[in-house]
Amino acid sequence: MPDPRSRAAGVARDGASPRSAGAEPPSGLRVGRLDVHGEELALFDWPATPSLPVTLPTAEREVAELALQGLSNDDIARARGTSTRTVANQLASAYRKLGIGSRLQLFALGAGRDPR
Repeated sequence: MPDPRSRAAGVARDGASPRSAGAEPPSGLRVGRLDVHGEELALFDWPATPSLPVTLPTAEREVAELALQGLSNDDIARARGTSTRTVANQLASAYRKLGIGSRLQLFALGAGRDPR
C-alpha cells in the first residue's frame, strides 16, 4: 500500500522523477507537479526543509512544518501528543501570521512561491 503522505502531498502516482531544464533531482527524490490556478507547484515525497519567511512561535512552526510534510491534522496531533482541535487552532494562528488562509497556500509559501 502506498504511503498516504505521498498521496496527500500530490506526488506523481507512477513515482517518476520529472526533470526540469536538465536538472537531475537528488537520488531517491520523487517529484510531483500540481497545477493550481495556472501556477505549477512542485511537491516532494520526502520532508524538505520548510522555508517559512516569518518567525512563528515554536508550536506553530512545528505544526506548520509537519503540515508541509503532508501530514493530516490527525497525524500531527498524534505525533505531538495533542488534540486535533489544538493542531487546527495552531495552524489557523500560523496562517494568520503568514498572511495565508489554507494548507495549499502554506505549500506554496514553503516552496518559495507567492501563495496568492
